[in-house]
This record gives sequence, structure tokens and C-alpha cells, in this order.
Amino acid sequence: MKISDTHIYYCYLQYSNQGQFSQQKFTIYDSYLTIQIGKIEELKIEYCSQDVVFEWKLEDPNQYEVIVITENYSYTFLGSKKTIQNLKQYLDGKVFYGNFISQYQEIQKLKKNKQGEIIKYYSKYQNIEVIAKIFNFTQNLERHSKKLIFNELRICQYLSQYNQESILKLREFYLEKDKIILIFDYCEGGTLYSYMAQNNFCPSFIDIRKIMKKLLLAIKFLHKHNIMHRDIKMDNIMLLENNNPNSIQVIDFGFSTFIDDLPYLIERCGTPGYIAPELYSENPYDELIDIYSLAQIFFTLLTGRKFAYESHSFKTFAQLHKKQQSIIRESTKNEIIVDLFQNMTNSPEKRYNSMQCLNHQYFEKTSKIKQLTCLKFPLLKTPFQLIKLKEQQSQKDHQDRFINQK
Repeated sequence: MKISDTHIYYCYLQYSNQGQFSQQKFTIYDSYLTIQIGKIEELKIEYCSQDVVFEWKLEDPNQYEVIVITENYSYTFLGSKKTIQNLKQYLDGKVFYGNFISQYQEIQKLKKNKQGEIIKYYSKYQNIEVIAKIFNFTQNLERHSKKLIFNELRICQYLSQYNQESILKLREFYLEKDKIILIFDYCEGGTLYSYMAQNNFCPSFIDIRKIMKKLLLAIKFLHKHNIMHRDIKMDNIMLLENNNPNSIQVIDFGFSTFIDDLPYLIERCGTPGYIAPELYSENPYDELIDIYSLAQIFFTLLTGRKFAYESHSFKTFAQLHKKQQSIIRESTKNEIIVDLFQNMTNSPEKRYNSMQCLNHQYFEKTSKIKQLTCLKFPLLKTPFQLIKLKEQQSQKDHQDRFINQK
């Protein structure tokens, strides 16, 4: 992760100290900010540091405040509405905020487990709906779990500096007594599976190509910045807007890592059905595992299917890929699509990277590919069930048949 001292923004606020006021400077850089305290002291704050929390007082329309809380002191700064709002805008997604409940109103609990919960909130001051990913962060939390939480935060914070349109951006993050809260935009369109269901599990060729291009551009961006996602799957792809493939978003960086972070390159993680073959070996792997996972999404978009398999041998994977290619060939009647899928699921030394995929003939405007054959199959209760193909086809209707793997 590249660290720089590029100056981004500065402003002056009134520092309140025992009834005395003095003008002090806030300076924001790429990886930290500095706050002038008095004539000599300067407070330097690294982004994502747990040692400092910012609380915003935005209730009084005539005078806004920001309180900077450190381990030993708290500093109160006053400024105009415009100045404080501008400062907050530059600090969003960079430093810990406090007093979460004063900023948000709960709408709906969406998911809960022992690690935490996901809740939909309404932002009182921005008038928008957001998603809060809330981690339990108690004193007795395992060290490894804490490391995973901060690894996800570190990656999301790093990505928030950029505006890659197909990666869900971290808006803010909060540090409460026993919780860490990450705030993201609310994805009204639901998961990629929801989108498929809305389109009778037969999205148009144009939309599939559009989705794949956007996802490849997102993965290209991640890999360019030395980040592996490591859990690309249907439920980690969402749509900001209902039934709008242009609003596709890659979410959930809980398994992600920086490529040069060697300890993480030995860990085996991901979701069965999307995991690349090399992850089942004991050797280190690289970012091309994301391409393989995306190929499995491509397969589902094209066919409505998701394979399950019990054996993890390379021979089994080779057989699986041949079956998948055959099904794609049957439903698309086009070798261009088959070729792209094959190159995305090849062995690591032959597998395409994101740029090679984007340069493939499939994404050329002159590529003539007919509308996909609509396949009929039972509606699945969730997009995440493992589906085993039962290879029996009726001569009458060639209807695809599935059974849920128990």
C-alpha cells in the first residue's frame, strides 16, 4: 500500500480552551492529517488509528463543532456550517467517528451472527438510507478476529480514496465502546441473484456482457492496487439501483488482502463453488483466483446454474470445466463465449488476467452473439444453495433438472 504526503485540503477552526479561542489549522494529507494545537503543539493522526475519535456536533445551525478525542485529552473546535461540513467530507472514510447514534436512526435489522450484525439505517443529516456493518469488538475478542476486522477496514479505507464505480465505497466508520461500525451505501437492487430472478433467470446478452465488463474493470482496479478480493460470488455482487446492471457493485472485503501481505497468501478462504483449484493445494496463490471465481458467476449468468462438487482434485476440476463449457455451448451456440470462459478457468499459468479478459473478442462491439436461450428450472430459495446438476434430459423438452445438495 503506497503511502504519500500529498497535501489534499486545509482549513482553520476556532480552538476552544477554557473559554479562550484561537484559530488553528487542520491539514489533510493522503495518509494522515495534522491539527495545530496552540502555537507549538501539532497533533498528527494516522488514518484508521484507534487512538483518536472525531465527534461531530451538527445540531445548532448557527455553529457547528468537531471534538477530537484522544486517550488523554479532548479538543473542541468551532466553525461555520460550510467549513465543518467540508472538513467532514474530506475526513469521511479516513478516521474513526464517535457518537454513532446521534447521526443515524435504525430502520431494519437484516442479518445477525456471533461476529456482529448488518442493519439498515437512515442518516439524519444526509437524508439517505445506508447499511451499517457492525462488528462486535469486545476485550475478549480473539486476536485473529480483531486482525481480520482491521484488515477489512484498512482495505475499505484505502479503496475509499478512489471512485471506482463498481466497488461499494466505505462512507464512514465508527468506534463505539465495544463495536466497530462500517457505513456503506444501501444497495436497493439487492444481490445479483435477485437481479436474475427479476429477469426470469434469463438476462439479456447485452446486460450479461455489461455486468461482466464492469466486474472485470472492478477486479482490474483491485489487482492494480495489489488487492485480492478472495471471495467473489453471487451474494457479494449487488446493485445500487433496482434492476439496473449499470449500478453493479462488488462488496464485502472480509477475506480480502494486499497481495504483498505474505501471511495471508497461505490462508485458504472463499466459498465452495467459486474457489479456484489452486486454493486446495498447499502452495501460495495469486490474484488470478478472483478471475476463476468471476468465471463461475459468468457461468451462472449464462445458464442459471451453479455446480457443486465433492472432490477437490485437479482431475475433477478439469471434468467440471468441460461440462460447464458444454452447457454454455448448448445455451449460447457461440464459441466466443466458450473460449472466454475456458481462458478464465484455465490452470493458473494459462489463466487470463483481467486485462486479457477485457481485450477478449467477447467484449468487442462488433461481436455478433445471439440472445441466450432461456433455460427453465425451479426457482431456488436462496442464491447461495449449492446446486448439483442431475444429468438427465428429456427428449421432449430438454428441461434442466436440479436437486438441492443436502
